[in-house]
Amino acid sequence: MSDTTTQPATETESGGCGCGGCGCGGDEAKASNGTETLQIVKPGPSEVQVGDLDVRGLPREERHAQIFGTFGDLTPGESFILVNDHDPLPMRAKLEAVHVGELGWEYLAQGPTVWRIQITKVTCC
Repeated sequence: MSDTTTQPATETESGGCGCGGCGCGGDEAKASNGTETLQIVKPGPSEVQVGDLDVRGLPREERHAQIFGTFGDLTPGESFILVNDHDPLPMRAKLEAVHVGELGWEYLAQGPTVWRIQITKVTCC
């Protein structure tokens, strides 16, 4: 799901869509007050974003190694967003057993098809 914000966009004087006749059809979107409406779409919590560690395409046997490696590379205070196709509770238990008291775990999205979790290294060693 996405959050959508609507803001007025001012018209420019010479095409290039403001719309001064560039042929894009933007002149049809003008509001009656001489401005057009511009929609800004922000990613919702379940949408994969640039920089996320998306392990859904990896073979299952490679997922844990990738996650453990990424966590191991963090310094205290840093985090990454894990994207998975299921709730990774067994992996969380393993990660917490190896890194006792070192991690934070916050669900950003919980299914039904995408789980996004922010994993933070809160302390070191």
